[in-house]
Amino acid sequence: MSEPRLWAELTTPELKVAQERNAVVLLPVGAVEQHGPHLPVDTDISGAYETAKEVSRRREHVVVAPPVWWGLSGAHRGFHGFLTLKPQTLYSLLEDLCDSIVDQGFEKVVVVVGHASNKPLVTMLVSQFMERRGIAIMQLNYLELSREVFQAIRKSGPGGDAHAGELETSVQMHLRPGRVELDGVPVRYLDPVAHFGHSAALKDIFGPGQIAIGYDLTASFPDGVMGDPSVASAETGARVWEAIVTRACDLVDEYWRA
Repeated sequence: MSEPRLWAELTTPELKVAQERNAVVLLPVGAVEQHGPHLPVDTDISGAYETAKEVSRRREHVVVAPPVWWGLSGAHRGFHGFLTLKPQTLYSLLEDLCDSIVDQGFEKVVVVVGHASNKPLVTMLVSQFMERRGIAIMQLNYLELSREVFQAIRKSGPGGDAHAGELETSVQMHLRPGRVELDGVPVRYLDPVAHFGHSAALKDIFGPGQIAIGYDLTASFPDGVMGDPSVASAETGARVWEAIVTRACDLVDEYWRA
């Protein structure tokens, strides 16, 4: 397995060759925000960036652009550690970066999203970019690629995962075991009515509900945990991680061949 091809570490001639070979450029986009008392605040961008790098290790036709660390983290204002952007700032930043990539002749760009709140904005970017530039860029959310495997092996019940729960904690235990501390970690199962005021609201990480509704995160989840990280394990993380990377490679390959 080769080293990942990182845009920032390549020379101008090397990037020109990559463009001439129709390389796919992965642009990781995440967030810097609290993930309970047990995970680093860079958990979202770490997952997206590591996914992109691992895909590049396994696929010679993939280059990884420098990551966009920050996203839409305004819901976490009540906690230390957040660095957030306004929606128009993030949109303009991503638009400018994708324009820069395409202006150099690259025609395949994948925005690898590591933060659920960024998804609607990136979906709009993908649509508008095609309308404006005639280039089909793609979005994928790295955690969503683990859906089937995680649902089959998870130890938490329904409502046991949404933010800093079993899934994210397990992935981080696999990727960075020294940065996760589970002693005394809080457990907060989701209750749509109690936490969001509506029975059709978010129920679980893969149970988004039928509505979106505003809520006060600090009031509903004062320790920042939405789910049960206490049952997380590096073993679960390893199996989930392999599923994520394998599926990401398949999706990127199909996009590259199109």
